[in-house]
Amino acid sequence: MTEIAYVGLDESGSLTGDTPWFTVAAVIASQPAAIRHLIRRAALRSGKRSHRAAKVASELKWSNSSRRIRTWVLADMAQADVEIFALTVRKERRRIEDTPEHYAILVCELLSMCWNTHLNVALSLDRHFTSSLQIAAVNTSIYHQWPRQGLLSITHVDSQRSPLVQLADFVAGSVYSSYKANDQMVGLIEPRLEAVVEDWPHIKARWMHRWQ
Repeated sequence: MTEIAYVGLDESGSLTGDTPWFTVAAVIASQPAAIRHLIRRAALRSGKRSHRAAKVASELKWSNSSRRIRTWVLADMAQADVEIFALTVRKERRRIEDTPEHYAILVCELLSMCWNTHLNVALSLDRHFTSSLQIAAVNTSIYHQWPRQGLLSITHVDSQRSPLVQLADFVAGSVYSSYKANDQMVGLIEPRLEAVVEDWPHIKARWMHRWQ
């Protein structure tokens, strides 16, 4: 039977904004059902009533969570059976056009860190684009670069519907905050985190060359 790796991917920061950094992160699990409780457990610990736990869990993101909840999620993730990857783009305050091509480049740059290990992947992307044409363009670019011996399926989802994407949001948020604000919460997952930092012109040139 073909072994499938389940991957959730999300980002933190702004491509088009006048900001120095942008981060994309991926969380990989072989058994995604085993990690579905991580977000809900953080919601329950926060003191919310149990009958509201599911709703609160569905709404939790790095940007709307307290420092205490962020700590719980990251600490639990560090103990879970997952792999964690992050790519931080050094923008130097460039405004990067938010196109399907550029987004696909970032996804490929991040996933190339692990696709030789995980050839067969069910990939869930946070719904960065809503247009069916843009989504198709992203998918086509990623499929074109995926190792030929591997299998890939791609879905674009609301992060609230995918625990893996929610966890990737917390990873991206913690890594991005470490650069933007020198926040050290990323240290909670650092032993499990494989992370790189690269300049945008180098990333783009590398992938544009491969696509020629």
